[in-house]
Amino acid sequence: MKKLKPAILFLIGMICNAQVGINTVEPTATLDINGDLRVRNVQACADLACVNAVLVKDNDGYVRSIPKDQLAVSNNVSYVSGTGSGTALLANVLLITNWWKIRFDKEIIDDNNDFDTVTNTFTTPKTGIYHVYVQSKCSALVTLQEFGVGIFVQKGVAAPSLAAEESFVNASVAGISVSPPTRSTEILLSLDSGDKIIFGVKSIISANLFSETLSFFTIHQVK
Repeated sequence: MKKLKPAILFLIGMICNAQVGINTVEPTATLDINGDLRVRNVQACADLACVNAVLVKDNDGYVRSIPKDQLAVSNNVSYVSGTGSGTALLANVLLITNWWKIRFDKEIIDDNNDFDTVTNTFTTPKTGIYHVYVQSKCSALVTLQEFGVGIFVQKGVAAPSLAAEESFVNASVAGISVSPPTRSTEILLSLDSGDKIIFGVKSIISANLFSETLSFFTIHQVK
């Protein structure tokens, strides 16, 4: 009978307090575990259709349930693409000598709103590795002495720096341009949250002569 007394008192404490502590004498939840939790066997789901929520640990150590769709959105990597053409191609902004900022007036993909069509910049939502590609095609190369496309990175309030480019002087034979009309470049970048990506075209002449230009870009977070 004496051996049962501690167990009875423990059960009475559970009923009164409705809180159980493991490795703690002051539980603050129905079950408060101060240590590791190990589950050896669980029932498996055939696919994600049988799951409508997941368990996560918050900053205070409490286990919470959140919808699986909410978790998927919060962990989404960034996928962005857009185009620019005609007179809307260039913003009247000189990035560095002979480099003009590209204005992309149409987004194709941007589920998380990472690209701003007003400032024409992509802001890194979180630290990671990003693959960036840009292409520009000019139908009026005969009027351009040099034509190029570039990817710029801006960190904080510092001036944008050129990270990648393809640029070369146009060649012509008997007054006919023989240079390819398209310039493109790509790069894999390690970026911090809040860094900005800006695209530019290179020319030593006025930006107003780019009325026959088409541009396209993609940004894909790979890690």
